[in-house]
This record gives sequence, structure tokens and C-alpha cells, in this order.
Amino acid sequence: MSSEIHGPYGRAIEGRANRNSGASVENLADPHAAVGFVFVSDESPGYLKAATAGTRVTLPAFTPPWIVVHHAWEGVSVTSWPGRLFRVQVVPPTTDEERAAMARAAEGLASHADYTRAIAVDLLEELSPSVLFGPHGDTVLRVIEAGSALDEAGARALASARHPAAEREYGQAWHRWLAEQPEAAPYRNLDHAWTLAIPGAGPSRSPIGHGFSLIWKTVSASARDRGSAGSLTLDEDGDEVLADPWETALGALLDAAMALGAPHLADRDAVTVLTAAWNTVFKP
Repeated sequence: MSSEIHGPYGRAIEGRANRNSGASVENLADPHAAVGFVFVSDESPGYLKAATAGTRVTLPAFTPPWIVVHHAWEGVSVTSWPGRLFRVQVVPPTTDEERAAMARAAEGLASHADYTRAIAVDLLEELSPSVLFGPHGDTVLRVIEAGSALDEAGARALASARHPAAEREYGQAWHRWLAEQPEAAPYRNLDHAWTLAIPGAGPSRSPIGHGFSLIWKTVSASARDRGSAGSLTLDEDGDEVLADPWETALGALLDAAMALGAPHLADRDAVTVLTAAWNTVFKP
């Protein structure tokens, strides 16, 4: 059964558990399973952070954590920012030790899953991380970077310029996206005015992948680093939440990311509403 996770600024609604349950070692014979993507951030192991395109990366020891290779960009897990994205080829095992390690990595994993666990990969090329946010990822990347650089004055400017109807239009765009998703029925009658992700609805967790979640994380980090006293507070559940103007500024950046990153989900009038604060503060 699906469950909802209520965050301080929206919902990351968890989908069906078997959608991302891993790939078995047998999939290594399938070229579609053997080629994929690896995202490297500051939280990645040192041997990955030092990697460059054109080289082979092998686990220092054949024990977890394994190298996780996602078969499609929609499945790439982005839990921290910034980072680098590589297209990789899984290196098939050739020795008994390597085959045993790959078997351990694949234990208990479903054969139809969208990622493979590996002990070695060839880094074929480095890609722009904007790929992770869809066909308009470059513009989404600009919004994420704006969130990372936001200060108190910028937060106040965004908050004061946010259109009164933006929250409604943001939620409506989510409903249009859900109408396109194969597993979205449980989520279509909910309020999505502050939703960040719905991993169970379709191949991607949102119209722009992890984009909305990353904007939330970057704005929260900016408020913590550069906000005035009280920019972050605790709600009744003890969760850290943004206070205004940071909360409304976050909404304004989510609005812009929706309009610019998924323009097919908003008509011309809705785009005008959703980008009002963005265009005021960051002149196009």
C-alpha cells in the first residue's frame, strides 16, 4: 500500500515499493541494464569523487555500499547538491571472486528494477546534471542555483513579488502532470499546492525529476547560512521549517521551476502567474 510522507513544505508521496527494487546479476547480459547513469556528490565515496570520464572505477573492497547504476535519468537518486553525472558501463565480472561479489550485490533484488548494483564501472562520459531535470533542465538548473545563492534580501524580494494565484497554478500544473502518469489515481484528488515529489505516479518523481526537492534543500541551506534569526523554526511535530520571507520565496522558486521546466503543464496565463516573482527579481 502506498503511503504519504508529509514534509514541512509539501509532500514527497512515496509510491509502490517494488518500482525501484534493484536489478539482478542476470541483467548484466542485457546491454540496456549494463549502461546507465551514476550521480556523484560530496556525499559519495572518495574513489567516486576523484573519478573522471574515460576511466574505470572499481570498489576498493567487494562489500557494500555497491556502485548503483540507474538505467534511466528519471531513476537517478539525487539526495545532495551539487554533483556530477556520468554515463557509465557496468564492467561484467570475470573472476570467481568478482562473480561472487556481484551475486551478493544482487541478493534479494527484483529482475525488473531500474538500477543495477555493480562492483566496477567504466565512466563513458560526463554529462551536464541538467539532464536530470528533463528537456528544459538548463532552466531548472538556473532556479536551483538561485536557491543556493539566495540571501535575506533576495528572499524578501521574491516573497513580495509572488503572485497571489501562484500557489493555485502550481497545484494545477501538478494535476495536469498526474493526468499523464500511469499510477497516479491515488494522488489525483489531493492538494498539491506544496508538493515536491510523487515517486509512485510514473517513471519520474515529478515533472522535473528531483528538481523541486533540490530547490527546497538549497533554499533551506541558504536560510540556515544567510538568513536572519528565526528564518528556520520548528513546527508542532518538531520538524525544521522555513519562516517567511523564506517560505514564500521557496514557493516562488518552485513556481518558476514548474513554469520553466515543464512549460507544457501551464498555459500562457498560468506561466505569467508562475514566473511573476522570478521575472521581477531575476530579469530574464
